[in-house]
Amino acid sequence: MHFWNGAEHPLGGAFTLSPEDYSTWKTTAHGRNNYYLGYSLERTCMKAPYIPHASRPRQAYVFAKHLKFFIEREYFLFDTHSFKSGDEQVMESDFYTRLQADANVTFVSRMRHDVPGLDIPKGIEEVPHMPNRTAFVQVLGGSRVLLGVGNPPMSPTPWEALCLGVPFINPIKNWLRERPNDRTQWLAQHDGVFFLGLGEPYVYHVKVGDRIGFEEAIRKAMDTPIDRFIPAQMKMSSLIDRTRHLVETDWRPMAKQQLQRNLGEANVLSQDEDDEDP
Repeated sequence: MHFWNGAEHPLGGAFTLSPEDYSTWKTTAHGRNNYYLGYSLERTCMKAPYIPHASRPRQAYVFAKHLKFFIEREYFLFDTHSFKSGDEQVMESDFYTRLQADANVTFVSRMRHDVPGLDIPKGIEEVPHMPNRTAFVQVLGGSRVLLGVGNPPMSPTPWEALCLGVPFINPIKNWLRERPNDRTQWLAQHDGVFFLGLGEPYVYHVKVGDRIGFEEAIRKAMDTPIDRFIPAQMKMSSLIDRTRHLVETDWRPMAKQQLQRNLGEANVLSQDEDDEDP
């Protein structure tokens, strides 16, 4: 399965299996003709207990797999108007410590330390090593919100959080500056969640650099419980239907037509090259 949008198979989109339904994405044409196979977290997620909101600590899980995500321009607190570098902004920011004090929020995370000389931002506590997925799900399911930092994109983790009853704060990384409220032009950390049309209290969409907006989203999520949520297309039954269609369809006629088109284009290119020879 090709986990990014775009057709990677030589025979085109119909032969490229995609995890998300790119035909619903309004900001790109890449991958719209791919075969949407998708995946389901339903069976594994539903094995994990749902922790009532009132029983959870006031904990936010900071979704950052790498320390380098904190110094990239897509980092949700990155100030494009600042003359300071990304690492300087991270080291000097009091965003987490201030919310910890003002809103009684504990920020936790686990990440790879892949930037020499850079420490984890102040106010974020690193949880001990999680040896398996079960341990991660326990920490995630015991949180009141999953805070995206801008990267990684397209991860299954936001879907898993929603299935556990944990809302997701989804940074908007790009938009038209002349039409900032035109959502058809937004690009998010997780476009799959965005283009499904999910909003508060399940998903909070906030533009990168909007510190007040992120503060408000975190405060809301801390005090606004949600139930488990699994989109219809990510139910196991829907995945089985798409898989059945995939394996029971005779793809040979389409493959033959596409191969003939590819060979025809190759012959045209070859003829053009021959015509250019002296």
